[in-house]
Amino acid sequence: MRARYSCVLLVLAAATALAARAAAQAPQAPPPPTAAAPAPTPVPPKPTPTAESLKEGKALFAKFVQALGGAEKARKVHDVWTRGLVTAKTPEGDMSMDVQTSMVFPDRISQQVDAPFGRMAMVATPSGAFIVGPNAVQDLPPGMKEELLRQVRRIPLLLAQKIDDPKLVTAAAGTEKIGDVQARILDVSYDGASVRWYLDPTTYRILRSSHTSIGPQGEAQIVSDYSDYKVVDGYPVAYHLEVATNGQKDQVLALEECKINPGVEPKLFEKPAFPTPVPTSAPTPGAAK
Repeated sequence: MRARYSCVLLVLAAATALAARAAAQAPQAPPPPTAAAPAPTPVPPKPTPTAESLKEGKALFAKFVQALGGAEKARKVHDVWTRGLVTAKTPEGDMSMDVQTSMVFPDRISQQVDAPFGRMAMVATPSGAFIVGPNAVQDLPPGMKEELLRQVRRIPLLLAQKIDDPKLVTAAAGTEKIGDVQARILDVSYDGASVRWYLDPTTYRILRSSHTSIGPQGEAQIVSDYSDYKVVDGYPVAYHLEVATNGQKDQVLALEECKINPGVEPKLFEKPAFPTPVPTSAPTPGAAK
């Protein structure tokens, strides 16, 4: 059971923002390692943006925000709920699980996973992060908490709300062919979180995202492809995502349902306190001195 618990912890870390990302076109947390995961490929440092690339990036980001309906419309989004099926490669083989994700902007995320051997949940807030099993709760390391919160700060719907925030930095980085589309590349950074988007120059929807993430196996390069877009309450939602870690495809999300601003119970983000087990029999009088 211990091995299974560790496996689910890795999958939860992988999927915690994956479903949320589909709803808000956001990157996910680091995926689980496979039995023979390739060594991370060193990522060359990005060149310092020029004044021209920053100007072009600002204009490109503005078009992306406008395609969402504008900043004011984006600012009306305060919580997102999704449900779908995540299939991930794990040390114990492929694992498919039902996943429900509740997210409150700007810094709360809760995900419930129904695994083959039980229900578990992972929660991250500014005050802490923890994983909940059937009979116990376990705190997550500070590094994992910070990484999960960075995932929330990479969510495009949240970033669209920050278009006028001086902490938001956007830079154009050329083009690249994604399928049949010559996508425009946009580097986006906000409050310690960075991501590269590959945008369709016609719809300004994200076709691919790329970012470096810190997970249980160290630094990893995450590349995610988005498809099967549907419109939910006026916002584009990618219902299918395929994820590769260090060049190896290891996750697929098939989203089944998405709700914008459904209202999220604050209790979801509260750390539960499990009761002390009741003794199975009354103590014998005089047995304890």
